[in-house]
Amino acid sequence: MIRAYRICLGRFARSLLLALAGTAMATAAMADIELIGVTEASGGGAAAGTSFKNGYLMAIDEINATGGVLGQKLVLKQIDIETHADAAKAAVGKAVEAKPFAILGPVFSGLTAASSPLTAPGKIPQFTGGEAASLTRNFHPSLLRTSLSQLGSAPRMGALITYGLNTKKVGLIWIENEFGKDGRAALLDAIKRRGGTVVFDQAMKPGQKNPIEIAEGLKKSDAEALMLYVNENEAVEMLKALKEAGFTKPIVSDGLVAAQKVLDGAGPAAEGVYAHMNASIAAPSSAVQSFVARYQARYAAKPDQNSMKGFIAINVLKAGIEMGGKVDQELFLKTIKDKRLESKTYPDLLTNINYDFFGDINRESFYVLIRGGAPHIVASIPGAEGGAVRLTDGRLITLNSTEFRSALREPVNLALNKLPAKK
Repeated sequence: MIRAYRICLGRFARSLLLALAGTAMATAAMADIELIGVTEASGGGAAAGTSFKNGYLMAIDEINATGGVLGQKLVLKQIDIETHADAAKAAVGKAVEAKPFAILGPVFSGLTAASSPLTAPGKIPQFTGGEAASLTRNFHPSLLRTSLSQLGSAPRMGALITYGLNTKKVGLIWIENEFGKDGRAALLDAIKRRGGTVVFDQAMKPGQKNPIEIAEGLKKSDAEALMLYVNENEAVEMLKALKEAGFTKPIVSDGLVAAQKVLDGAGPAAEGVYAHMNASIAAPSSAVQSFVARYQARYAAKPDQNSMKGFIAINVLKAGIEMGGKVDQELFLKTIKDKRLESKTYPDLLTNINYDFFGDINRESFYVLIRGGAPHIVASIPGAEGGAVRLTDGRLITLNSTEFRSALREPVNLALNKLPAKK
């Protein structure tokens, strides 16, 4: 009798242990997906960092409101930093110790360069808004861009100023930091390959105010158009200086010039500037316009391309985890580098996305014209720069053609000519 009782008790204990183990496994399987944001909150990168953070905060809240990722909630710990390499390195070091699934930021290339070596040993996915070519030149197993690298965007910018504007003599003004140095090298090559020559080459110091001497030097040069490659704060100062100096030739810039902070700060000095944008809130897709409306409702402000970068990062995370079928860092990285991420399946990616082995992204981008204090799309460039653009009326035409040059000068949307200039 006692023996039978012991047998029953033993069976009950085993059953209880199995049940508890199953409960523990289920609980573990439904654990939160921990993320850490490291973004610039003060200094020269504050505008970009805040926009990037706003984008991923909105994406996290929206995804959690619809059930999370594979039933698991995204949980964020935020570390705000100064725009300084040492601050970024210290914050990412602290983040790595917490062993999150992924780290979001920083945005600036120099800060990413300083901090990303810390995420490589543990292969923690790190999403960056940085575009400097050097970030992925030396292989990093888990660094992921949220926009084109300079090696992806420079050919598109070079094609715009040489083919699109038929410019042979180019002026180049760039920012003297990691972003600017790598960008200058990529742009010099892109312009040269397309038959252009840089006849004015001048650096602008980070934080430099009223750079009138640079603007006047450009005006005196033989440059037929300017390639402006600086950060947001410096773009405001340079555009105002160019207007003050009376520089009236075409200006082509990176998409940072179309950030709302720059448009507001530069005012009429930004009118007529052409920009190449990695992502544009003016894109005529229902997904992008829905994102813009939701962002404005949440923040009472327009998003910019950094907002879109942050938003896209979280949706890449969601798509990659769900396509892999489980929450696993190694599987996530393998999945997104092996497969095309389709916006048809995941509309909040905002466009189709491909990652290569190095973590560089390939996606559609846009040529825009600043009119009436806002960017207006003139043409889109398919995922790989193949020498063609799609105009807003649907025509696919060659970049190096009279037809495209005419579209830029007209511009293709004649309605843009009727928009009042910002005064």
